[in-house]
Amino acid sequence: MAKFICDTCGEEVQIIDGIVSWTREEKILKNFKLTHKNEARSGCQPENNRYRELYTLTLASGFMEFVQYLLERWEDGLVLGDPDTLQKVMRQLSLHMHEKLLMLVEE
Repeated sequence: MAKFICDTCGEEVQIIDGIVSWTREEKILKNFKLTHKNEARSGCQPENNRYRELYTLTLASGFMEFVQYLLERWEDGLVLGDPDTLQKVMRQLSLHMHEKLLMLVEE
């Protein structure tokens, strides 16, 4: 199974110890980060004002809810301040979901 890597310290993040956070300022979503929660490793979690627990995003329902959240924000006129950070997070989540689906198909 794919490993999650902390955007702050570069070390592996266990699903239960991770968080995806970002900042929403006025009409901009930015600074998306997949990191350790501060309870798991002090100093990794940025001071963003929005977040989702990583373990919820690794479930199909949680992943789709996150995608729905983003689509609804864009429908409301919000924009990405730095799209590379969201792409980096989504790449890790998508790889995990892809491998999870492959495991289900193989069984």
